Amino acid sequence: MTEDIPACHIRIDKEGNWYYQGLPIIKREIYLHLNRCLRKDPSGKYILLMDGEKCYLEVEDTPYVIKEVRPGAGPQPNPPLFVKLNDETEEELKAGTLRVGKDNVLYCKVKDALYDARFLRASYYRLAQFLLYDGERYYLVVGGTRHYLKQP
Repeated sequence: MTEDIPACHIRIDKEGNWYYQGLPIIKREIYLHLNRCLRKDPSGKYILLMDGEKCYLEVEDTPYVIKEVRPGAGPQPNPPLFVKLNDETEEELKAGTLRVGKDNVLYCKVKDALYDARFLRASYYRLAQFLLYDGERYYLVVGGTRHYLKQP
């Protein structure tokens, strides 16, 4: 028996903005609460799980976007990098998960590698300051290890 899960009437655009019935969700507390309730079902669809109730939401690209990139403390000259997400959390960049998607959009894995996150333009340019090129491919060095960007 399949579960009959209704639509939430919530949409997340490719910039990480949330909308309910076409109107932006601007109240910070509601926005952050919804982010905490976000899950992915076994089929890969995104759902909100609140108080045992589920509903599907529409995600244009990824539910999480990278808003900022900053170097952390660590071995120089290639310290670990940290990313700040649209849900206001921060985590260490998993450099081995960097990949280039359609239209040269950059992605990585976040949230214990459970979700893809899209780099916004500003964070993409910030990360580009740390990228190196070996004549064929771009890579990032973190802690002495080269992490090549996966290409489509």
